[in-house]
Amino acid sequence: MTPRVRDALFAISLAFVLAVALTWPLAARLGSAGRIDSGDGRHGVWNVAWVAHALTTAPSTLFDANIFFPHDNALAFSEANLVAGVLGIPVWLVTGGNPYATFNAVVLMAFMLAGLCAFLLARTVGAGRGGAAVAGVIYGCSPFMLAHLPHIQLLMTFGPALSLAMLHRFVSQPTTRRALALGLALAVTGLACAYYGIFSGLIVSIGVLWFAGTDGHWRSPAYWLRAALAAAIVLLVVLPFFVPYFDMREEGFARSLDEARRYSTVGPAYLASAVHVHKWMLPMLGEWREVLFPGFQAILLSVFLVAVTLRSRRAADVRLVGFYVVMMAIAFWISLGPDAGLYTALYHALPAFSFLRAPARMGLLVTLGMAILAGLAITSLSARFRRHSVAIIALSLALAVIESWAGPITYADAPPVGPVYRRLATVPHTSVAEFPFYQGSVDRHRQTEYMLMSTFHWQPLLNGYSDHFPAEYLEIKPALADFPSPQAIETLRETQVRWVVVHFSRYPAARSQALRRQLRAMDTQLRLAIDRRDASLYEVIASRPPGASRQP
Repeated sequence: MTPRVRDALFAISLAFVLAVALTWPLAARLGSAGRIDSGDGRHGVWNVAWVAHALTTAPSTLFDANIFFPHDNALAFSEANLVAGVLGIPVWLVTGGNPYATFNAVVLMAFMLAGLCAFLLARTVGAGRGGAAVAGVIYGCSPFMLAHLPHIQLLMTFGPALSLAMLHRFVSQPTTRRALALGLALAVTGLACAYYGIFSGLIVSIGVLWFAGTDGHWRSPAYWLRAALAAAIVLLVVLPFFVPYFDMREEGFARSLDEARRYSTVGPAYLASAVHVHKWMLPMLGEWREVLFPGFQAILLSVFLVAVTLRSRRAADVRLVGFYVVMMAIAFWISLGPDAGLYTALYHALPAFSFLRAPARMGLLVTLGMAILAGLAITSLSARFRRHSVAIIALSLALAVIESWAGPITYADAPPVGPVYRRLATVPHTSVAEFPFYQGSVDRHRQTEYMLMSTFHWQPLLNGYSDHFPAEYLEIKPALADFPSPQAIETLRETQVRWVVVHFSRYPAARSQALRRQLRAMDTQLRLAIDRRDASLYEVIASRPPGASRQP
């Protein structure tokens, strides 16, 4: 067995065990529960399921998601989560289209991939197997990851680590093959999460310049041509999938600096963590908007390595450690948002930054940098104290796991699929509207409850929830608020809605009873198809020209 095979088996086994353990009992309830107690969580399940469904049935309709009917390109109203959807395809097919199993399997894969790619990066820059394992745990099971279980795009943290691993391979030997690998890694990162794609592109660009200077590549035209090839590969792969987003920009969708300011880091975020051994700090932090604490061990080992590097002054160590210190400093600066200056400069200089809302997420690269420095520090300590190297690695791994332990985690039960949704799964492809039509700033996220249940029938929904709301949707909202008023019924007809689901159990009791009586009296406009106490299904009867006879 070669060293590479041993490395791979060791890393995969450790990543699998930790992914299952740290998210427990997710693996035990793969198809029957999830973090669906929030709008973001329900949206994520719907999103991953839609991509898996579309790619296995009609790939050309990928961006025409089944929300905000009849608007096109509805998937582009928020992060598309293309890579997450692709990862979920095998589970989607094996389970017969179970959205919870599909999403939860991707969550487990996200933890595994993050740890594996951090392990690969640490090994690439010279860490031993034990040190790389510590780096993989610190990064792949970070408090940031555990805080974002409902946000599948933010769990795709493998991308920055993979991109940096390919960067180091390229700068050590800038061949065409490695340039292609770097470009593909960056492209996959961008398709997995736009935030991480933009952040990784920025840091890799800095790395290409940094190592050109430290390694003497700046004199080589071939180096720059192959770096340009990597950039061209990114554009070639990513641009076709981002055309719908450029169309969105033409419609006026962009993030303002004021919005970015609201989602910037405040100091305590770098101390925020909900894992068990860190919780005692939370009451002392005051206001914080993100979970960015890398852990005590990561901080101490990083400081140790920087001190050792400054003392030894070995050129190779200064070159490598210096790059990660610079990377972390830039990431920290950007995470502070517009008021700190650098983010504002990038916002005006690079159009991609106008799509971003949360500069604080750049803080993930601080954790990645510390994880890699920690892995190198463990390697250095193991070399200095060879007799105790096994103990050093075992203790460091144990501490890394302890600083990642937040379980057992609470997951919500999957709601039952009622008769209304089972009927919708059997009718021809046609549009649906569900009521109450949540639209206030407090409750509009509840539209995701309808989106989640649509994964069992995939009919087009008039309803929807996303980062962006199309103009047509905003125009019809006032009329639908008064359902079943004549204006609401006419709006349903004009938008060619065929089926209406009314959730009586979601209205106040008095309103629910009155609404049921009102709908009984509207049998010439809404034909009752399924009558249940909690939810009923109605068919919209098309309006007839004056004098036309009613069909039996």
